[in-house]
Amino acid sequence: MVLLTLLLSVLVLCVVYLVNKISKINRKWSDLGVPHPPPVFLFGNLLDVVLKRRTLAETLRDIYNDFPNEPIVGYYHFLSPRIIVRDLDLVERILIKDFVHFVDRAPPVDIKNNPLVVNLFALCGNTWRAVRAKFSPMFTTGKLRHMFPQVGSVADELMKILDKKTDSVDIKAEGSKFAIDVIGSCAFGFEPGAMDEEDNEFKIEAKAAFAPTLIDFARLSLVFAFPGIARMFGLQFSKPRTIKYFTNVVRSALVHRQQSKEVRKDFVQQMVTLLEKGSIDVEKEDPSDGYLNIGDKSIEGDEKLELTEDVMVGQAFVFLLAGFEAASTTIAFMCMELAANPAAQERARAEVVKAAENELTYDSVKDMQFLDGCLKETLRIHPPVGTLGRMCVKEYNIPGTNVTVRPGEFVMVASTGIHGDPNIYPDPARFNPDRWVNDSRRPCAYLPFGDGPRICIGMRFAIMEIKCCLAKILLKYKIQLNPSTTIPVKINPHSFFGSPLKPILLNFEKLAA
Repeated sequence: MVLLTLLLSVLVLCVVYLVNKISKINRKWSDLGVPHPPPVFLFGNLLDVVLKRRTLAETLRDIYNDFPNEPIVGYYHFLSPRIIVRDLDLVERILIKDFVHFVDRAPPVDIKNNPLVVNLFALCGNTWRAVRAKFSPMFTTGKLRHMFPQVGSVADELMKILDKKTDSVDIKAEGSKFAIDVIGSCAFGFEPGAMDEEDNEFKIEAKAAFAPTLIDFARLSLVFAFPGIARMFGLQFSKPRTIKYFTNVVRSALVHRQQSKEVRKDFVQQMVTLLEKGSIDVEKEDPSDGYLNIGDKSIEGDEKLELTEDVMVGQAFVFLLAGFEAASTTIAFMCMELAANPAAQERARAEVVKAAENELTYDSVKDMQFLDGCLKETLRIHPPVGTLGRMCVKEYNIPGTNVTVRPGEFVMVASTGIHGDPNIYPDPARFNPDRWVNDSRRPCAYLPFGDGPRICIGMRFAIMEIKCCLAKILLKYKIQLNPSTTIPVKINPHSFFGSPLKPILLNFEKLAA
């Protein structure tokens, strides 16, 4: 009886201690006078995210909108107090000017047991910088120009599919076939068209990697919110099945290319070159390649990087991460917006038709300014990644505030909130490609690919891929809304990249030859 009483007393004391500890955490922003929404015990401001009512991007957007005159806003990421930076000057400081304080996106990852995280999205510090320097030449203008015919061939295959299904086309599903074939061909070494069959293993595994179950969501929540606890239990960002499959695929592709001596102008070939020579040659400098140079704003010191197959596996997987789900989602929303705005569609088509009088090339597609404006508007309204997070690595006092961010703490940027801010974009809900003509918007007002040294390295490949696909579609079809499609589209709370909850159904009317 005495022992039971003692155990109960200890339990009560532990509960009281934890409650007081959590209550103290939840008072941080009140104590500092930082405006913030009230937190829910244990869940902070993410209860709707946990219950799958809204995505994290939608939650942070709403917090951004609720405090329109504040430079910063606090919120609670479960038990982690975080800052949302609203003022664009502060956003620019976090992402660019004071980058030395915010080099990393997340805590260090387990690169020994999970090759998929040895990539530019997840790596930290000098390791990230070393990998970035090695892989930047893959995305220069010359390399993209070489890969354009490959992307165009895959787009031609998509046109054959649309020829057979002109009404009630699930454009996200068809765009996914295009995107996965592009990435499978360019980054994993498959022949174009190799994934036409629905039971193709690569296609099945790729879809599974981006279709998280409730258990996957719980695992990811632990990895992001409590990385220390996740490491204790051996929890990884990726599922063991995903790690094993894609590791084997990339290694097999590299071995095949090395042994067969086959030479193709794709990412696989460049990875083989990196393994064999340690660097990739840049054929010719181009002014538009400037974003690939991170300069000396990153971090002090250097790191000698051993280029192994694991490094190649990680990069190939991040190509899939960005080039499959994000690209297909953007293609779907861009087609939907052009269908809903027929005048913009006709202007885009006229531009494409004029450019195609000779031949669709990398340069002709790149120079399609109105189509580019249509893509920018799509990415503004429907950014695949609606939030940006930066982890502090060096103590930082946020200018103009009394808030000090310490190493290990996070600062967030609500991209979706910025993109929909009427003070930055007048009439923000309106699809208006002309707003990008001679655009002189402030830095960090447009963030679909991030900004600063950690901007998405594959940004121009994604733009090329999407514009090529849309140019081919506009040459052959008039895109129309299907009566069953309702705008605005609700976002799937299970999606990593802002995918639609329900299919976006469109009709494709063949144009006269």
